[in-house]
Amino acid sequence: MIDKKTKTIAIVLMIVLGACMHFVIEPLPAGPVTTFLGNIFPVNETSWEHMKMIWYPFLVVGIFFSVKTGNRGYFGAFVVCAVMAMLTNLGAFALYQSFSGHSILPLDIMIFCSGMLLGALLACELAHKKWAKKLFPLWVALAVMITAGIIRLTYYPGKGYVFLDNEGFEATH
Repeated sequence: MIDKKTKTIAIVLMIVLGACMHFVIEPLPAGPVTTFLGNIFPVNETSWEHMKMIWYPFLVVGIFFSVKTGNRGYFGAFVVCAVMAMLTNLGAFALYQSFSGHSILPLDIMIFCSGMLLGALLACELAHKKWAKKLFPLWVALAVMITAGIIRLTYYPGKGYVFLDNEGFEATH
């Protein structure tokens, strides 16, 4: 069981570090290091690329809590809740931007932070469920597939709304 203080610190770090991930690539010079880091950090302003800011912090905290407690359910719950947070964020972005016609930074930040917070709190609750522990191999396979998908879509982005930047242009790398 994770104590309340550790849980609070981890969730705050997830949100802060997730948000800071947004600013890693831009100041770096183009090259192999930047290309590698693009697998982890957003490389453009598409909704899809920003999902990295949710996925990787959830993955790291899920692994950390699983190792710290010996409860594999944390890993499974954090993988499931990361997917839910990513889908919820994408849906919320799409919904409000379809009405506003553009991105609104304070709203983007609020959606990101609330998705991270609610997802992490839910993951901590679900970690003790039988299915979260029992299906560990499935969660590992899912985490590998999602990470591979994120890496692939970094270099070969798809078509459609989530792959458009703030000005309506498709992502290019």
